[in-house]
Amino acid sequence: MMMIDLIASLFANFCILVTFVFFSGRLAKKYAFLNGTKVTPLAGVSAGVLFGLFGMILMSYSFLAGPGTYVNLLHLTIVIIASYLGWLPTLVCALILAICRVIFYDSSYNSVTTAITLLFNGILCGWISVFPWSRLRKMMVGNLLWMGLFLALLLNTKGNLSIISFYPLQLIFSLGAVLIIYYIAEHIQRSNEVFTQLEVRATTDYLTGLNNLQQFHRHLETEMAQAERHQESLSLLAIDIDHFKVINDTYGHPAGDEVLRQLTRRLCQHSRSHDIVSRNGGEEFTVLLPDCPLLQAKSAAERLREAVENELFLLPPDNRITITVSIGLACYPETVPGADGRLLVQSADQALYHAKNTGRNRVSINSPASDSEY
Repeated sequence: MMMIDLIASLFANFCILVTFVFFSGRLAKKYAFLNGTKVTPLAGVSAGVLFGLFGMILMSYSFLAGPGTYVNLLHLTIVIIASYLGWLPTLVCALILAICRVIFYDSSYNSVTTAITLLFNGILCGWISVFPWSRLRKMMVGNLLWMGLFLALLLNTKGNLSIISFYPLQLIFSLGAVLIIYYIAEHIQRSNEVFTQLEVRATTDYLTGLNNLQQFHRHLETEMAQAERHQESLSLLAIDIDHFKVINDTYGHPAGDEVLRQLTRRLCQHSRSHDIVSRNGGEEFTVLLPDCPLLQAKSAAERLREAVENELFLLPPDNRITITVSIGLACYPETVPGADGRLLVQSADQALYHAKNTGRNRVSINSPASDSEY
């Protein structure tokens, strides 16, 4: 009867762990916790707290094998987080579990010893996490380390020798759980990575890495609503490379692509960190300037124009050329009184056409009164 209860308890632990992994995968998809990128300290602490809470739930589904001795798969929360997120969240998770082991259970010798063992296992798993091993190997080694520590704990605790009869089943169960959870976690991670790649491709220009036209309109809608709500200015620069077709015809399309990439770098370098640079198609770019009045936007446009004009563009194999850009500027509410993104784009395009038709390599602004440059 006790063996059946142990199996039921371990199976419940396994089901809960699978649910944890799935839930963590959903969070990773939204907040990029487990996407293979470097984990920030704040994200690491947050993940450690989250997995610590998961472990607390597992504690309530433990099998009481003897006085102060509980059998569960609690240690796998430490093993999983160490294998996927590194040492910091591992230590946070282990510390939470060790504290909870003493607080929520009796503060007997067994509970304190188990808490210390959990913390020590967290340190070991955190150390293993920095090794250049596969995640499966880290999980297996971390799991076996805990099972070895747990066996030593049983052998050195008075009155627990009879409990060792449950140990083989727990070992087999934990090894199987590690394998299944690993494959589930890997499948979730690969799915998240594919989703992230598709999301990036859907919003990013493949050549320059800038926002594409679709993403530009999303930003425009968001920033226009923000400007209207806080009564701030929103400026838009419409930028077009002068005589870009001549560059393609003279040096070839690869050289034209290199011009676009180098222009991207200069637009980003000479814009504010919170300005939104996009490639809207071909040789057409835009820079969205939140909280930027007309005169400040005109100075920014002139700065961009001069940066392009005064710096050489290096083309393969060893060509150096100069290019210029024409820029049209529109600003809400100074040249476009209505909080309408389409009107802002239309006004900036009109100003750009005016700049190109009146000599190029210049910044043009449409007056709302006369629709002429001023």
